[in-house]
Amino acid sequence: MQSMTAQVDVIVPVHSQTRPIARLAESVLMHTRLPVRIIVVAHNIDASLVASSLREFASDPRVEIVELRDGIPSPAGPLNAGLDRVTAPWFTKIDSDDHLRPGAIDGWVERAVSTGADAVIPPMVLPASGVGFPTPPRRPFRRRLDPVRDRLSYRTSTMGLFDAELRDLARPIAGLETGEDILPSIRLWFGARRIVAARERDAYLVGEGAEDRVTESGRPFAAELAFAQVIGDDAAWNRMSREARDAVTRKLIRVHVLGALGRRGVTAEAIAASGRALEVLIGTDPSPLKPLSRLDNELIAALRSSDVTQSEIGALVERRRRYAQPAALLTPALRHVAHRDGPVRFLAASLLAQRRAGRAALAT
Repeated sequence: MQSMTAQVDVIVPVHSQTRPIARLAESVLMHTRLPVRIIVVAHNIDASLVASSLREFASDPRVEIVELRDGIPSPAGPLNAGLDRVTAPWFTKIDSDDHLRPGAIDGWVERAVSTGADAVIPPMVLPASGVGFPTPPRRPFRRRLDPVRDRLSYRTSTMGLFDAELRDLARPIAGLETGEDILPSIRLWFGARRIVAARERDAYLVGEGAEDRVTESGRPFAAELAFAQVIGDDAAWNRMSREARDAVTRKLIRVHVLGALGRRGVTAEAIAASGRALEVLIGTDPSPLKPLSRLDNELIAALRSSDVTQSEIGALVERRRRYAQPAALLTPALRHVAHRDGPVRFLAASLLAQRRAGRAALAT
C-alpha cells in the first residue's frame, strides 16, 4: 500500500451507481507505480451508492469520495469540485465508465518529465471495438505539439495529464448543459507552455454503452451551441493571437455548428440557433472562413441569410456529406487550397490520424 504523498490526482465525476468505477479504480491503483489519489465526486447521488460501486477499492486510503449535490445535470459542477481538491503536482480526469491501459499514468508522467512538458495528450481508444479516436489530426512524427499547426482544437476532450498550475484553465463552464469542455480545452491547448503526445501504448480507454452519459441526453439545439457566446466573452480567448482564434473558429464552425446540423437534422430551431452561433463566431470578419470548402461557405452563407428556405438548407447539408466532389475539396479562392485547415490537407491529416489511432488501439 502506498503511503507517499500523491504525485497525481485523478478526478472521477460519477453521476450514476451503474458506472463501472471499480474497473477504473483497478486500472489506476493496481497498475500505477507512482503514488496516486483518486478523487471520486458523487454528483447528485449518495456517496454510499458510489462506495458500493467501487467495491473493495472504496476502503483504499488512496480513494477519496466527495459528495456534491447541486441539482444541475451538467458535468461542470463535479469536475470543478474535483479540481478544487487537487494538491498533487499533476492531475488528470477519467470519466466514470472509462479506464486506463496498465501503466498509462506512469508513462504520461515520464513523458512530461523527460520533455519538460506541462501537458500530455494520450491516444483515446475504444477497446471493445479495437478502434481509436483520430483527434487531434496532428502532423505525423511529432512529439512536441503546436496548438495551431497540430490542430489541437479538434481535441475537445481534456483527457490527459496536466501540471497542477494549469488547474484553473481546466475548469469547465458552469451553467452550460453541454459543450462545457470546449472553452477549457481551448484554454489548455493555447495556455500550456509545452504540450507533448503520449506514447501509443499509454492509452486512455473509453467505455462503450454508457446510455446515461450526462452530455448525451436530449436537449434543444440552442443549448448545444450556447458555448459560442461564452467563448466570445472569455478573457483568455481575447488574449489569443489572430491566427489562433481563426484556427479555433474554423474548428467550431466545421464540427460544432455544421457538423451538428448533419447529426441533429435540419429544423427551424436548428437553423435559427446555427445562425446566431455563426454571428457570434464570425461577426463581420470573414477571414476564418477562407480555408473552408466552397460547400461549407455556401452553407454558412445560407444559414446567415434570411432569404433561404429550410428545404434549401437541408439540401446543402446533404451535399456536405459527400466529400468526393470539387466543391467539397476546393476553397472559394484557390490560393487557400493548400492551407493547413483547407479541406485537402485537413482530410489527409485526418486519414493519418485514423491510422495512428488504429496503431494505438493495437499497442501493448
